Amino acid sequence: MQNRGFILILFSLFVLTGNAFAQKTKTTSFFFETDLSTLDNKQTESFGQFINELDLTGILSIAILGYCDDRGRIGYNDTLSVKRANHMKELLLARGIIEEKIRLLTGHGKVDLSQKNNIAQQRTYNRRVDVVISYAKRNLAADNSILSDTLKVGDKIVLENILFENSRSVLLEESIPVLEKITKTIKEKPQYNIAILGHICCNPPNRDVKDFETGEYNLSHARAKIIYDYLIYKGVDPKRLAYKGMMANYPLGKGEKYDRRVELQITGINKVGN
Repeated sequence: MQNRGFILILFSLFVLTGNAFAQKTKTTSFFFETDLSTLDNKQTESFGQFINELDLTGILSIAILGYCDDRGRIGYNDTLSVKRANHMKELLLARGIIEEKIRLLTGHGKVDLSQKNNIAQQRTYNRRVDVVISYAKRNLAADNSILSDTLKVGDKIVLENILFENSRSVLLEESIPVLEKITKTIKEKPQYNIAILGHICCNPPNRDVKDFETGEYNLSHARAKIIYDYLIYKGVDPKRLAYKGMMANYPLGKGEKYDRRVELQITGINKVGN
């Protein structure tokens, strides 16, 4: 239900804004232990997932913003926040990010508590670096012939240009009109029962990765479900649909970007009246 509501928000946003903006900005946060300026093992793993999913095409600029919690002297916190930002810069450069893309690196020092309760949680959140990436928006096209009349049970179709936010089960805004066209085609082909299959890349078999949106380790499953929910919301009969997260168990051998995909698989053929 939560995914479905978010889709509706995204779709409404698309309708309202159209092509009004030529770029978009996405923020991903990485968190630090007290007094440390390097990521621990868990956050290093999250960074690895983030960079593996990062689409380098269309990046206009990157800002790296460091923060500390409210404890410690002002000068110390200012210095520590800059060290944290520089650590993230070095990690990005080591993974192939062009230094010229990093237009801003700064330490903002301490972040004051915003409320009197949940102090530990607030401080954990405030010890962070925000990596803010500005992208050029793309015009994505849909293949209107994705479902021919000759498909058989077991056949698979990769959904081109159905794209998600980095490491999240959130559709990119520009994917919504593409999904609209795909939905129309599926409704026009009632003879097919379909499973939506979500795939990720760069991971050992039988192990899903974290959905940064929810914190759960089910990203391939969650991405398949968001497509499933959208199709049902737009009027596709739920009896025709299923969904499943395939993790990284089925790489195509053509490169990482091809392994991050959503597929339709024909699971049944229905008799349709003349």
